[in-house]
Amino acid sequence: MAIKPVCDKCKNELNDFGGILFSPPDEESRVKKFHLCKDCYKKIVDSFSEGDSN
Repeated sequence: MAIKPVCDKCKNELNDFGGILFSPPDEESRVKKFHLCKDCYKKIVDSFSEGDSN
């Protein structure tokens, strides 16, 4: 059975390699892992510079 990951942001099935986002670790050093499609990854990365005034 093949694994069919889904983008955790838009909920579409990933047809190509996308990105992975990790949360900060909690008190027990556990992190959450989120799969992202290429479009959602780009939107998130682009949002980093939207508020940048430099």
